[in-house]
Amino acid sequence: MSKNDLRRQLGSSEIASGDVRWPDRRMLVLVGSWILLVAGLFAFAVKVDLFDWLYRITRTHEDWQLDEILALLLCVGVVSLVFLAVRTRQLAHEVRRREAAERLAHDSARHDPLTGLANGRRFREALAQAIESARQSQSSCAVLFIDLDRFKPVNDMHGHAVGDEVLIDVAQQIALAAPAGATAARLGGDEFGVIVMAVPGRESVLFLSQRLSRDISKARQLGEVQLEVGATVGIAIFPDDGHDANSLIKAADQAMYAAKPSRRGLIGLSDSNGVIAN
Repeated sequence: MSKNDLRRQLGSSEIASGDVRWPDRRMLVLVGSWILLVAGLFAFAVKVDLFDWLYRITRTHEDWQLDEILALLLCVGVVSLVFLAVRTRQLAHEVRRREAAERLAHDSARHDPLTGLANGRRFREALAQAIESARQSQSSCAVLFIDLDRFKPVNDMHGHAVGDEVLIDVAQQIALAAPAGATAARLGGDEFGVIVMAVPGRESVLFLSQRLSRDISKARQLGEVQLEVGATVGIAIFPDDGHDANSLIKAADQAMYAAKPSRRGLIGLSDSNGVIAN
């Protein structure tokens, strides 16, 4: 799977396509305004007997060829309206294009360019939103920190290009394993994070962590090279392990690093009394 394919699969629906749709609401308002203006001018002309006045003028001064002049003015008016409509459509398209570019830039600032997952900035925003939602619904949410084991030798022995392919493959596995509504992110280097909403209990989060560790640890074939990396996962749950984003991130980070010295693939589960290993 190419990087572009993965980005399309993992990418957010927030990215605007920038397609041109005609007509849109602004154009309908503009066309409606022109119709009202023309209707108003016509009503005014009828009220002041403008057409009768023009008829008398043309009959009185037939040598002026006013019929031809009026026809010419009418043609100029129609051409002007057509030109204005085309120009307005072009401007509307330019506005949509710029808005799409702004949305794309906004989205890119919150997503990792290599894997397509959310970045650290978006991860913190999503965690703050998850905590607020859990607080209002009196439920729980969880933070998982995932650190790859044996990844540095992959970079050292096979180069950064192969290392990037491993990171992309790991990102895909995390995104596929994450439950609905979860936010998966690459926090930097070989560290990833997952925010899980509406956690029913620690057992469900532990099960997810074990699945992630197992899937990531499977051997992967990249070209002619077979590689194996592991994963250590740290878990923190709101509100038991922290009441805000910073405290939860710190608890999950401590749980992950506390689990690392024991053996690779270990799950660190933070609780109110410290860190326990599974």
